[in-house]
Amino acid sequence: MDIDVEDLSRVVRKHIEGGFRLACLYVRDAGEDRVLEAIMVGKRIERVTAAVDGDSFGSLTPEVSGASLYEREIYETYGLCPVGHPDMRPLRSRTVWGPESGGAAIPHNGIVGNGTFEIPVGPIHAGVIGPGHFRFSVAGEPILMMKAYLGYSRRGIESMMEGAASKDNTQLAERISGDNAVAHTLAYLQTIEQDTKIPERAEYIRTIYAELERIYNHFGTIAGIALDTALAVPAAYGNMLREKMLRLNENICGHRMLWGALRPGGVARDLSDVALATIEREAMKLKFDVNGLVDMMTRSPSFMDRAETTGKLSYEDALRLGVVGPVARASGIDNDVRKAIPYEAYGRIDLKVSKCPSGDVYARLTVRKNEIIESISIITQCITRIKEGPVHTKVVTGDGFHIGVVESPRGEAIHCAHIENGRITRYKIRDPSFPNWPALECAIMGNIVPDFPVVNKSFDLSYSGNDL
Repeated sequence: MDIDVEDLSRVVRKHIEGGFRLACLYVRDAGEDRVLEAIMVGKRIERVTAAVDGDSFGSLTPEVSGASLYEREIYETYGLCPVGHPDMRPLRSRTVWGPESGGAAIPHNGIVGNGTFEIPVGPIHAGVIGPGHFRFSVAGEPILMMKAYLGYSRRGIESMMEGAASKDNTQLAERISGDNAVAHTLAYLQTIEQDTKIPERAEYIRTIYAELERIYNHFGTIAGIALDTALAVPAAYGNMLREKMLRLNENICGHRMLWGALRPGGVARDLSDVALATIEREAMKLKFDVNGLVDMMTRSPSFMDRAETTGKLSYEDALRLGVVGPVARASGIDNDVRKAIPYEAYGRIDLKVSKCPSGDVYARLTVRKNEIIESISIITQCITRIKEGPVHTKVVTGDGFHIGVVESPRGEAIHCAHIENGRITRYKIRDPSFPNWPALECAIMGNIVPDFPVVNKSFDLSYSGNDL
């Protein structure tokens, strides 16, 4: 849908009222013009485009809260000013030392009064997570406000994805967010395979890989929640189950995190009957393991005291911010791309979407537990239905707009490619963590400082996926 830029806010809002959500907003050059691209996702995908005349456009944010980060990104990257935007803090152009060193200083939150003070945390943390700065305004222990500042390790991946459409960029896609390598690679492959029919056996194998990735990610998150609530034994048990999954991955494809498993036109190698039997056997064991792990946690009164009503994200706030993935489903939003817009083998199997209404840490734990069980069901269905056949075909990539939408372990990953004369002229990546970071700021309000680690872990957001 090509419209006037003055109508963009109205059209996007109308789509949202019709059950869509703003999934991505970005700018591309089209000759001498610059074009705003709005991607709306619901039961189908809608693309709304609007040419921009000049260096500004009317901000969508006052009516569509989920547009805020995208518009700040557009301003920093292209210099297009979203007129009327209520919060133009720098998104990436900053340092903690201030403007004299080339960046913009991180502002104070603006909460003042007797007994209030700020706690700056990061960007360097005591662990292997990526860099991110969190600034808390507190009155004693209760949190009055928290603002997250990311973008410290921007790598320019979108620019590196541009060039000849025939170039194999799977290795680069795997490194967008390493623990979601299969999901991002699938989204990339969808953009270049849009005019290609993938062999059915390859689709089943890709689906198996995607669910194996989901399982080990969810085990890691559940173990992290246990660790941040001082449950050492369940934390160790959860990490052991994650390690079992990583070793299974290495056994079947040669890499613990499934890197190198996919290729344009199919998969890198076939799965033998022995490998499929091994996956099915190990997956069936996990159903009992995950129930035992979560039961071990929820039987603890101290854990339930830390998990229930903590870090609550309401249905209304999740909808307003355009939240995706397990975080959205834990707030009652029935949103799963595998069900709404099936890809690979998902349209040929039964899939139940797990959701909870409470939106707290316990709800996000429950959704992940249920998704592990559902992933096991999906894997067994794929193994039962898979048939002999080729696992690779030649890829044909035509010119035009191409999009890939995949349900990663963290939620909806989106890749957009604009191809002209066989070359990718604009490549846009939207990791699921990008729209979910503002929801963490919302969910932590009113909680106490010691609960931030467990709330943060229950969201399971990616620094590298955000810093593209």
